[in-house]
Amino acid sequence: MSYKLKTLIVFDANSLRSTEAGEVAYSFFAFGGPFKKIEDFIIENKLTDDIHMAVPTWVIEELKDQKQIQYKKDVAELQKLAKRLSGLPHIEIALSETEFDCVAYIEEKALAYLDDKQLKLLEIKEEIANTVLRSMMTRVMKDESEKKPFAHSGKYKDAGFKDNVVWESLMQFEGVPDYDKVIFVSKDGDYKNCEIEFKEKWGIHMNILQDENNVLTDIQKNYGNYIKERTIYDFTQTEYFIDYLRDELKLKATIVIEGTEYKIENYAVVDICESVSRLAPNEEGAENLLVSSIVNIYFTQGAEKKVQALQATTLLAEDETKEIISIEYNIELK
Repeated sequence: MSYKLKTLIVFDANSLRSTEAGEVAYSFFAFGGPFKKIEDFIIENKLTDDIHMAVPTWVIEELKDQKQIQYKKDVAELQKLAKRLSGLPHIEIALSETEFDCVAYIEEKALAYLDDKQLKLLEIKEEIANTVLRSMMTRVMKDESEKKPFAHSGKYKDAGFKDNVVWESLMQFEGVPDYDKVIFVSKDGDYKNCEIEFKEKWGIHMNILQDENNVLTDIQKNYGNYIKERTIYDFTQTEYFIDYLRDELKLKATIVIEGTEYKIENYAVVDICESVSRLAPNEEGAENLLVSSIVNIYFTQGAEKKVQALQATTLLAEDETKEIISIEYNIELK
């Protein structure tokens, strides 16, 4: 199988908020444009097996709460406006006297929307609540410069607390080891340098990015070759290509390291298609291709079992035939 980078993209509330006329929208529940742009790119480029999107459950509750608050605010403003205009003969504003349960309405819309999404929900489980609380308290006790994300920037007094709950939802997510890297999408500067804490705990690279364009640039950097050369990547997954590479490796008996030959005891194809590159057109105008595969060779050096990774480069004919011409190794095999 071809191994491609596994990426988890986690969204903060400010990167998901949907608005109408510049204010929080409450007549529907949907994540905003930045999320949709990233989601569409992943789906269109068939990266759903390799890039997963996630949202802390606290973020979803915060979005619901913002909608409920905005609804109450708008109704109050509308009532004031209706009262001021009611004396004019050419204006008639009638507000329904039926009690409307906005909380239930938003909850129903949210459930329907989330049920249709391939989305991981990051939840702080009850059994780790004490661990999370201790972690939050530790941040509060730190010097002012080290408290992030327990800051108090922005118009909400509880912003620092909310930021910290969102961060802990990610820090405590048991599925983190399933990924090679994590992207945290937030417009909030209070998370600056939090990636250091994440790396110390999980040993996994993290990028904190502020908008969808930066996220798409990051995805292109990591998956651009796969997107561009998808046809060749798919070809390397066929039995024909896999068997050819394995049959070639079976013919090799020894590996030469620093001038010394060692008997090959076993091998394993780690990544059958790490990357694809193209050669300049030849005299006939054909554009041959190079497929890079990663292989582990197992041998014994003295009394010690060893494993040596090497690169196998397969030369293919042009796209139409994909005929295998030859295979070369960056470490000598005999």
